[in-house]
This record gives sequence, C-alpha cells and structure tokens, in this order.
Amino acid sequence: MIAVRFLTLLSLCSLVACAESSGSVTRMADGVRYEGRFVNPEAYAAYLLGVEREARGEYKNALSAYLEAHAEDPDSPEIWARIGALRCVSSPAPGGPAAAYPSFEHGIESDPEYFGNYLERARCAERGRDLAGALSDASAAVARRPQDEPANLLVARLLLALGRGAEARAWLEAFQTYQAASPSLTRALDSARNATRGAAVRSPSAPNASAFEALRAGSAERARQQAQTELDADPSNSDAWIAALVACDALRDEVCFERALVSLKSPSLAPSATALGYLRELLARRVGAQLTF
Repeated sequence: MIAVRFLTLLSLCSLVACAESSGSVTRMADGVRYEGRFVNPEAYAAYLLGVEREARGEYKNALSAYLEAHAEDPDSPEIWARIGALRCVSSPAPGGPAAAYPSFEHGIESDPEYFGNYLERARCAERGRDLAGALSDASAAVARRPQDEPANLLVARLLLALGRGAEARAWLEAFQTYQAASPSLTRALDSARNATRGAAVRSPSAPNASAFEALRAGSAERARQQAQTELDADPSNSDAWIAALVACDALRDEVCFERALVSLKSPSLAPSATALGYLRELLARRVGAQLTF
C-alpha cells in the first residue's frame, strides 16, 4: 500500500499544474519549470486513478481510467503511453505489439519529443521478442531523456540479449559517469561485466585503458588528462580521442569538447569495442543519433 501511495504521489508531482492567464499553465517535472497547455482536473483525476490501479496490478480497471483520462485530454502523449503499455501487457506476448502500437503511434504523433511512448514501445517490443526494434526505440527514448535510468538500463539489457555484451558494458559505464550509481545500475553493470569477463574489450594498440577506467570510476577530469596525454603522444589514437570526448562532455566543458573534436588525426587503427560503446552513448546523448557500428 505504501508503494502504491508513493507511486501515486510521484505521478501527482509530475503532473501538478498552476493555472495562469490565457489558459496556460506552469508545470514542474523533475525540478524543471515548463509552460504548457491547460489540462482539466477531470483528466488529472482519471490519470491518477489509472496510476494507482496499475500499481496494484489491476490492469483492466487501470486501462478504463486511462481511457477516461484520454476522453478528457485527447492530446496527452503521457496518457497514450500508459494506454499502449497496458494494452501490451494485457495481451499474449506475441500479440502485444500489434495491440499496443496504434496507441504509441498516436502518442508520438501528439508529441514526437516525449520519451515515454518510445520507452513503452521498446518494452512492448522486448516482450514480443523483437529485440532489434526494441533497441531502436529504447535508444530513441534515451536521446529524448538522457538521464532516464530505466531507458538506459533497457538499452544495455537489449544489447546483452543481442550478444553485444561489450557494448552493453560500455554503455552502462558511460551512463555511470553522469549518474550516481543506484542499486539497479550497479546490478546491471555487474551483469554486463560478468558477461564480458575474459573477452577483449580494447584494441591491442590502445594503451589508454586507464582513461576508460577513470570514466568507469566517475573521474571525468582524470580521464580527460589521461586521454589528452595519450593524444599528445599519438594524435591518431582513436580510443584516446573518444575517451577525451566523453570526459569533456561529462565535465560539461564545451571548449574542451570542441578542442578534442578536432584533435584526431587519421586513425591508425579502428576503435575498440569499448570505445565504440562510449561513442554510441555519447552520440545518443548529444544529438539523438542512433548508430550501429
């Protein structure tokens, strides 16, 4: 019961709004103030009822509440995400995506920048064993909300399921440089490291393991210094270049990032799997690019 009430409270905090003139509202989400459209109280009430019922596992009743909320606020991408998620879990696994995808499409059409429909569609695709499709949507969710832990953990889990353990490990290590380690992140990272234990995670010519070790330890400044030292010694070292970019980005130092960006000469060797994992996460974080290397 405490967990249900806590979840409801969190949802209320993310949705609470203060009415202003001209029908506009100021909303607080994750501590950030947003100006947006007015949503009537009936929609909020129905949505919160759906959240509480969903937390209790009452999926049929929760879906009814979300549909009532949708009738009051048909333009809400958040409501579409919950409708799609429940339609997915309420259907047999193979048929879940077909039942849910129209809802996600409506939600994305309502607001292409809202991350939730991509995340829930990824979870639904994972349930239906469409791992490649799930990875694409999970990456899209991260691109829209880079700090979201569940989305990042889902990307790593899918990479592991696809046999790309080194990339999963690198993704989580990169994410850890931006976020304090939670128990869920620690467990996921341990799992990825166990999956890649004994495997080569860097190219034979890349002597900059300590830069990645510093990133894994959350020491971005030390990683930057180590990567720069190695770039000074070998401007063609692509692993050191990627480590420098990630470290500068973690430090929020745009001057450092721009300087590192132009510092690489023609690479002598292809980047290691570890470096590529960091680069993939960096691109998703900064520009929303979803690339396969």
